[in-house]
Amino acid sequence: MKVLFIPCDGDGHAKKTVSEEGVTRTQHAAREYHKKAKLRRAKTKDQPVHDKRSPRKSSSASNSTSSTDTPTDEPLDIELEARRQSPNQILLGASRSDPFNTIGDSDSGIPLYVHEMLDHAISYHWSEMCLTDGGGPNAARTEIMQSVMHSPAAWYTIVYAGATHNAYQYGGRGTTKQNEQLRLMYKTKAIRSLMDYIQENGDKVSEEALLSMITLASHGTGESLKGHDSYKRQNLSFLSHLHDVEYYVSMDTGMEHLHAVYSIVDQRGGLRALRRKSLAIVIQLCDILTSWRDLQRPHFSLLAPTKWYISMRSHQPDTVAQGMLDTLATGFHALVSDGYFGLDDIVKVADSTSIFSADFDQLLSTHDLPKDQRPLQTPNMALVRYMRWCVLHDILMLRDYSTDDNIPTEQVLHEICRLILCAYAVFVVVPMPPRSKLHAKIAERLSSILIRAVKLGVPGKQPDLFLCAVAWGWMCTEKAVGYRKLEKLLGSYTTLLEFTVVRRKPESWSTVENILKSFLWMDTYCEEPGRKFWAGACGLAEGENVIGQDFS
Repeated sequence: MKVLFIPCDGDGHAKKTVSEEGVTRTQHAAREYHKKAKLRRAKTKDQPVHDKRSPRKSSSASNSTSSTDTPTDEPLDIELEARRQSPNQILLGASRSDPFNTIGDSDSGIPLYVHEMLDHAISYHWSEMCLTDGGGPNAARTEIMQSVMHSPAAWYTIVYAGATHNAYQYGGRGTTKQNEQLRLMYKTKAIRSLMDYIQENGDKVSEEALLSMITLASHGTGESLKGHDSYKRQNLSFLSHLHDVEYYVSMDTGMEHLHAVYSIVDQRGGLRALRRKSLAIVIQLCDILTSWRDLQRPHFSLLAPTKWYISMRSHQPDTVAQGMLDTLATGFHALVSDGYFGLDDIVKVADSTSIFSADFDQLLSTHDLPKDQRPLQTPNMALVRYMRWCVLHDILMLRDYSTDDNIPTEQVLHEICRLILCAYAVFVVVPMPPRSKLHAKIAERLSSILIRAVKLGVPGKQPDLFLCAVAWGWMCTEKAVGYRKLEKLLGSYTTLLEFTVVRRKPESWSTVENILKSFLWMDTYCEEPGRKFWAGACGLAEGENVIGQDFS
């Protein structure tokens, strides 16, 4: 360390020592600083420097440089080193990463945007789908970031997914050219990196490669960006919005990637054998959502049974939630009490669904309250978020009797109950947009099984169940926008209404509502379409001209 002694006068002020040329020490230091800075700038730009100083002053400065090192030399060296670094590295900071040299040209403007999309993926995209049972969202973010740092395929894929999700959020406003170019480039690089990895490693697929494959599977072509406008997204139920169900439903599924993931995970012993839990959950949810879109059984079993997650609940249900727990699913229990013991699996799933519904309703009622007004005992949001997928998985795992011929009454009742659960799920558990065509599928299957039920005399034996099924079928039909057989389907339910026993009068709504609540119901999502159903039913009873069908 070099010390510079500055002479002071009696008052403690520095004396202005003047050199032989009449230049003060301060002026000399300032000139040296600006001269070196000018040389550095010229060196950086590879341009010659023309010293505009007078020969006398330049000579003086040159002579003094060799003999005197000012205390500014060390900071200047630091500044020079900083100038040699990429501007993006300075902007990104030490915490940002570029493991695969994607920074590129400092004048392109793309690199910083790449990291913005990575931040978006980690902070807003993956944290919504990667749920944990104790570590919170940070655990998932950490695991995803570890994969990104160790695998080029994961790096390109996650950035591509983040850019796609960001583009979706623009809705009707359109996406930027920068975003379109990044998605095209990084998707190409992701696929190429994944192919290179598989060619080099064969069947020894890492979990980072699995993450890349399941991400590509969930995004398909990645071109269906029919996102909601911001004001519409804000009106979505907050759990649906957090899970981005709308986003993933808008994507077509890359089934080749998904089937490859199924095969690899099966060879390793299933999802529980994966080291990264966030990866197992991502694959689990992608499997459930893909199966839900087609009303099929999921490929994988749950990481833990639904009852285990139910046992993790620690809050106290409020009065409304307790009332729901006392009422919901009692209609299914009544069927078993009537001797239909083959419906035990239905009752078990209905009980889990009612618990989720009560917790969900209690969470919704307190979510918009200021923090200081929220009760201490509220459901755990992460647990409710994950329970919905577990409940949906259990519903989809129920046996499907719709394709069986000449099935007995008990199996007809089983199929009616299963489809009621599916209808409730599409409205409440994991809501799906009408463009998914799922409402039409459920309504079509309910209509078919109810026609068979009429022939078996079910409306007289189980009038409450029959009315409940007709109501859910009608409500699903109302959501089947664009369905080519919509008129025929509405006509079918119009005729099925004739077999219900409740008088179709507006004042009978309370009776109908109580029947529906004895099975599965949630006012927030069901009351409006339910009232619309009963208004339509009453309108038909008053003589509206609607074509019916004969099931005899």
